[in-house]
Amino acid sequence: MPMIKLVYYYPQKMPSGEETLLRCATLIGAMVGQLAFGFLADIYGRRKMYGFELYVMIIAIIGIVMSSSGADGSMSIFGWLFAWRFIMGIGIGGDYPLSATITAEFAPTRHRARMLATVFYMQPVGYLLATLVTLGVTRQHRANIPADLAAAVCDEPCIHAVDRSWRIIIGVGAIPAVIAVFFRRSIPESPLYTADVINQLEGAIEDMIQYHGETPHRNGTIRQRTMRIPPIPMIDNRRAGETVNDDKVEKFSYRWITYWRSFNAHFFTNSFGWNLLGVSLAWCLLDTSFYALGSSSSTVVTSIFNAIPIGGNLDCAEVAEHGLECIVLDPGHRNPNAQSLYGALFANSWRSLIVVCAGSLSGGLGMIFLIRSHSPKLIQIWGFLFLILIFLTAGLLLLLVPGDHVTIPVTIVYFLAQLVFEMGPNFTTFILPAEIFPTRHRAFGHGIAAASGKLGAAIFQVFFQFVRFHNGGVTYGSATKGTKWLGFTALCFIPTMLVGALVTWLFVPETRTGSGENQTLDVLETLHGRLGGDRDMELLDFPPVPPDP
Repeated sequence: MPMIKLVYYYPQKMPSGEETLLRCATLIGAMVGQLAFGFLADIYGRRKMYGFELYVMIIAIIGIVMSSSGADGSMSIFGWLFAWRFIMGIGIGGDYPLSATITAEFAPTRHRARMLATVFYMQPVGYLLATLVTLGVTRQHRANIPADLAAAVCDEPCIHAVDRSWRIIIGVGAIPAVIAVFFRRSIPESPLYTADVINQLEGAIEDMIQYHGETPHRNGTIRQRTMRIPPIPMIDNRRAGETVNDDKVEKFSYRWITYWRSFNAHFFTNSFGWNLLGVSLAWCLLDTSFYALGSSSSTVVTSIFNAIPIGGNLDCAEVAEHGLECIVLDPGHRNPNAQSLYGALFANSWRSLIVVCAGSLSGGLGMIFLIRSHSPKLIQIWGFLFLILIFLTAGLLLLLVPGDHVTIPVTIVYFLAQLVFEMGPNFTTFILPAEIFPTRHRAFGHGIAAASGKLGAAIFQVFFQFVRFHNGGVTYGSATKGTKWLGFTALCFIPTMLVGALVTWLFVPETRTGSGENQTLDVLETLHGRLGGDRDMELLDFPPVPPDP
């Protein structure tokens, strides 16, 4: 975003409304992708949908890289970026329920939580690689980007260099997506989906053979065992006297109606909606703060280091003959917080590398080992509670310590916040929805929970734009210099973390046994949250769905 501002808006400021909309475009698109891909994966199967979200992302990346304002501003760069970021968000969102569901259904029970944590750990690893690419590309173009504090203008070579830089950085993101498409499209259908939803036991055996490369037993058959847990409630779509043939079953309308009746039976008739509410609310409340302090908020990182953002030390005026002319206020050593154009672009990346990547990578790695022997539910509760202490400390430091002395202590607290995010609710909100929902509704249930998280992130973007704090006759907004606004914001996150811990305790079921071992997905399908009750499930018949050719 800083590079786009420099190319298309500098020396003027990008309208705050446009910046908010661009950030929300990806989040809204992600919500659509999470819901759509999750639902379609439950209707048509995991294998049919897995990989298509990457096609969407690749197309969107190409669209963003090729976006332009046209000849003499004949097109709106904002409009193009908004549209393509929305489409890219759909692809990003689709990856959440698909990756989580496939991992959960293929993973051995003993290692399921660790495998889910490892998959999600690729998120901070990906951000690290993206940050390193940004640093490298920015440095490669340093000759054309002014490094002089007194330089107020990004001339034509500077604009070309910065414009080329952000397009390269985004375009590089398509490379791993292209590579991953092949592997994703080669994954067999989930055996659980084949057996539980399509009701094709032989097909499930074939999927397991394809996945493992050998038969699961010497005689090629699966041993029967007695289950103390009843099967997932399905619903018979047939009316009295109605017959169902294969042609009708294969129709989307039939699958749609059947699915929603099953969804209603499971989440409402049998009261499992409390579990869905619990994981969704927890993810929503978490992401209000995670995205505020996360990698996407360069404004927050700049405030922590008490630096002047790009264009923040300019005085511009309209001149009839020359248009807008700007001068740098107080250049040189007299303004220690000033940044050159090159310095600001480079610093945005290395600061994020320090305060975001370091904490995220350390916390995520710790989580992979922690989740092996500890309950995700308890980790999530304690994570929310520890974040209350961290936000209280950060808020007081930002409000009470002068700006020139706050950088080091707040950076340490910020690092700890990222550490707790990753070793706590940021990982568990991804893991729990993949474990507690039945096979028939696992992808869509996870998509609903993940979309709730993106809704929380979008809510913060509006908060960031419009909320003002008043203290001592002074009004503080997100654009106000200094750290006061960020301090008040950190304190506002305290009640959201408290509510997050509460809804986790009340509504999210325990996924571990008393000895700390993972429970099987069959058992987890029938677990209620604390307010879900212990009532018997209503079991409904469901006609088998023939496998797709």
